[in-house]
Amino acid sequence: MPSDKLRITDLEFDEIKSNLIEYLKGQDRFQDYDFEGSGLSIILDLLSYNTHYMGYYANMLGNEMFLDSSSLRESVVSHAKHLNVHPFSRKASRAKLNITLNPTDKPVSLTIEKDTRFTSSINNTVYTYVTNENVTVTRTAADTYIFNDLEIIEGTILNKVYQVNGADKTQRFIIPNSDIDISTLSVVVQKSSNDSEVYTFSDGNSIDVTTIKGTDRVYFLQEVEDGKYEITFGDGTIGRTLTDGNIVFLEYILTNGAAGNFASTFVAVGPVAGSDSSEYVLTTAEDATGGANVQSLESLQFQAPKLYQAQGRATTKFDYQAIILQERPDIESITVYGGEDADPVQYGRVFIALKLAGTNLLGISAKESIKQSILKKVNVVTVEPIIIDPTFYYLIIETTVNYDPITLLTDSTILESKVEEIIKRYLITNLEKFNQKFRYSQLVQDIDNVDDSIRNNKTSIKYQQRIRPNILTSPFTYVLNFNNKLEKGSVSSTSFTGSDGNTYSLLDNSEGYVRSARTTNGEVDRPYVFLTQPDGSINQGTIDYDTGKITLNSLRLLGVTDGSEEVRINVTPEINNSDITPLREQILTYDANDTTSITVNTVAETII
Repeated sequence: MPSDKLRITDLEFDEIKSNLIEYLKGQDRFQDYDFEGSGLSIILDLLSYNTHYMGYYANMLGNEMFLDSSSLRESVVSHAKHLNVHPFSRKASRAKLNITLNPTDKPVSLTIEKDTRFTSSINNTVYTYVTNENVTVTRTAADTYIFNDLEIIEGTILNKVYQVNGADKTQRFIIPNSDIDISTLSVVVQKSSNDSEVYTFSDGNSIDVTTIKGTDRVYFLQEVEDGKYEITFGDGTIGRTLTDGNIVFLEYILTNGAAGNFASTFVAVGPVAGSDSSEYVLTTAEDATGGANVQSLESLQFQAPKLYQAQGRATTKFDYQAIILQERPDIESITVYGGEDADPVQYGRVFIALKLAGTNLLGISAKESIKQSILKKVNVVTVEPIIIDPTFYYLIIETTVNYDPITLLTDSTILESKVEEIIKRYLITNLEKFNQKFRYSQLVQDIDNVDDSIRNNKTSIKYQQRIRPNILTSPFTYVLNFNNKLEKGSVSSTSFTGSDGNTYSLLDNSEGYVRSARTTNGEVDRPYVFLTQPDGSINQGTIDYDTGKITLNSLRLLGVTDGSEEVRINVTPEINNSDITPLREQILTYDANDTTSITVNTVAETII
């Protein structure tokens, strides 16, 4: 029915045109007019197109005005800037080397110069790492030169030079490369081409702006179009202004970001401090970590309000999380809890557990760097931050799948492979981070849904912790918290060399005690031969079956006999089809390199 009113809520092209026609038909002059095929129809198309275009433009403009709904990177960056939050650039991975040189000549000191290059191969791709400063050591009493913890950075050192033109009011100082680590940026200003005096400028974004005077030599960095970075200088009130003829020297490292992480073996490119490879010994002190790609829009939209809420200080666990993730984006997962929630309770401390990709752990110096360079500036004075490693629980899954061979369109081997793949997908998708719970029913359902031929599955769960001997031959007390009721008699371990030189594995006596039982070729000897403790007891430790806490008292390990560096402690939950909930720094995962971590059996079940 013709209408003399426009429906302004319809914004699709066809709806707009239809509404215009209905409106015109409501007028006396166009009541019986045939719009189809007429010239007026073309004019209506143009009006509809223009209305639709302007509606879309207004909608996009409205969205870009807010941080949450912005879709353009420039808009998100601009909104975040008003919150005093700047997106992090690519981060170069960093490693540390120990180098001992023994050159033929024996100068008083040796210097490894800036831009000395090393290479490492990761997944068959070669990456270059460079030193970013000159490092000098003096000759030792043994006539050697020892460089400990020499830092190398993945990437290539590049330079850019600008000359200030006071007459050009549109002059901009833009770094021509987008894939740079801005933490490596160096800004030096020379007075003029005729005056070689130079001054180093500091990063003004890292300084409280209220403390910056008009004479301070600072620069300000911001992300601009195409993901590049622009440098601006002071206006004479906040920061020193540049003058006509000044020469600006920019130096920075172009990096591959996260791709350079976890390199562990390095080779020098050319001489090191003038010595060839026959005159030095090079070892890796710390594998490469810290590399990350440029901050994504989703990450910036999520973190910017939290960083603004933190206001540059860490008073809640969410403050710690936001601040650390902004500075160390290579960290895959983080959890923070107060000392009152620790076991045992430790008041006045905050515990921060950090997880890199996979099961890689931060080195001691990396943890100390986070405490000193990140947390020291924002931490409450009376609270001591403690950075700890995550505790990994490795799930061991065995499932028996009953299937109808008539309905199955493939063979049982392919079915087993498909079931194994869905189990891995569940573990990777739903676990391997802090505060992620294992849901038994969800896994069983995923297995049943793999193929229409599957009637049901019987899945059993075990899980394990691994202990790495702190100091071989020295007794040490290990406490393992499985946080679940355990089946009596289910605790066991891989083999190790005991204090008497024989091979043992841990055994649960079903009465709350752990013993070290002698093994031969991986099998426990029968009758049992237990390792006797110095006090004459054969008990190695205790098991609390209700809480899942295992304490191994003064366990003395001379070595691990299965070729690994860890002893694996396996347990079975009392209720095998229950969920598993990790606490605090605990993470559930599985060992992709262990063929026994996922076992799939298939049974043909024909119903007549």
